[in-house]
Amino acid sequence: MTVTEFDVHPSPTDLAATMLDGVDDLATELVRRILGAEHAYLESTLLTTEQLYEASRSNLASMLGKLSGRAPMRLESARDAGRLKAEQGVPLAALLHAFRLGGRLVWDELMERSDGRASHALLDMAAQVWALVDVYSDEAAEAYRESADMRARESAEARGRLIRVLFADHGANPTAAADALRTFRIPDHGYFAVVSQEPLTAAMGIDGLIARLRTAGAESVWDAEVDGSVGLICAATESEIDSALITLSELCPGRVGVSSVFRSPSGIGDAVGQARLARSCTSSEASPPAPVRYDSVPVPLLLVRDPKSGRIASRQILGDLLALPRAERQSLLDTLDAWFSCGGSTRDAAESLHYHRNTVLYRLRRIAELTGRDFRDPIQAAELYVGLRAYQLLT
Repeated sequence: MTVTEFDVHPSPTDLAATMLDGVDDLATELVRRILGAEHAYLESTLLTTEQLYEASRSNLASMLGKLSGRAPMRLESARDAGRLKAEQGVPLAALLHAFRLGGRLVWDELMERSDGRASHALLDMAAQVWALVDVYSDEAAEAYRESADMRARESAEARGRLIRVLFADHGANPTAAADALRTFRIPDHGYFAVVSQEPLTAAMGIDGLIARLRTAGAESVWDAEVDGSVGLICAATESEIDSALITLSELCPGRVGVSSVFRSPSGIGDAVGQARLARSCTSSEASPPAPVRYDSVPVPLLLVRDPKSGRIASRQILGDLLALPRAERQSLLDTLDAWFSCGGSTRDAAESLHYHRNTVLYRLRRIAELTGRDFRDPIQAAELYVGLRAYQLLT
């Protein structure tokens, strides 16, 4: 039989070479298929059709260059595509789907140009096509993840810098706090308070705390510190600030200090200092310690501002009481603390301690003997209060 020109078909390698020569049209068709199949590309506000076309053309040219034998495998185009899609916010799944669509387009073209005859050589090239799709997809995905991780780190660092601006002293730049608040979508008017607290439990975390405070009617921003965190709470009314602080006390078992409530973001810097001082006024003896508000503890504030003088006052006022064995000393101090907490009522103090009233009276007289200060004298009682609080806060 005479072999005619119609019996001679180009090899798959030659077909790939002709496809490489017409790669511009193939890239246009691939863009059409991608946009038709992947809404993520249409919904991306950053990735342009021109960028998608260039990425598609580059990867098709690279793959066809390998299939035709004209060029070695080069994966720069895949890595570039992965980085680009990460930067433009295209989901990773959409990126990988686009590579599969590209592989399908190459195979469809090979079949069409071979008149649909799936020869052994063409079937072998099919395996090469999908192997290349896997390799290019893996390379693009790795570049995508690296770029996404880098962007996440940069975003976290930028957020950290912005938070530090928010909690800084704004005396020289009063608009800085308001600008930072707008970034966090928190209004720059309303009622504000700053909170300083010990570290949260792993089960709660900052995100969980923000969500719970939001249910109480308050928005918040938090910054981690070495020994805990500092947070800004904002609400439309002062009562909502109070509700948020109640929620906070239920969620945070450690010591919590709260600034005075203020109305302008420019007051954040001063409020941070107030919250930290108020937290220092939380007695370690309290279990669990209640949140301390800056404007409710004037005497403890004086003590923590000048701890050296506070320790001297504690030693001078409590005197021989401090020389007692630990258990006896603590029982007397607990009684004195309960008596002050109950407004000087021995009956109420006895009930709170589950003692007989005479036991409380006996211990108060014992304190008077050891310290030389009579709890029934207002001035001397005030000195006992200062000595007790200094001991609780500074030892």
